Amino acid sequence: MILFWRRGLLLLVCAFAISCVSRADFDEIKSTQKTILSKLDAIAKRPAAAAPARAKRPRGPDPKKVYAFPVGKAHAKGPKDALVTIIEVSDFQ
Repeated sequence: MILFWRRGLLLLVCAFAISCVSRADFDEIKSTQKTILSKLDAIAKRPAAAAPARAKRPRGPDPKKVYAFPVGKAHAKGPKDALVTIIEVSDFQ
């Protein structure tokens, strides 16, 4: 019985909500929708604007160049005449 009353109340609320929209309001919504769709079509038909060219970013260090970095008396592991030296910079707080 409670289910019957709940469905009836829901049906009345839906009928009231539908009856609040007048025919003039509905026609205005349709005309506004047509205007929006025509503007969107005009935008879609325009040729795409060319994006400005981005400056090419360097791809990294030149692999053919030898970079020298003085290590001085810093702590190091391995032989002094190694072909590759890895330098780690860190901040201990």
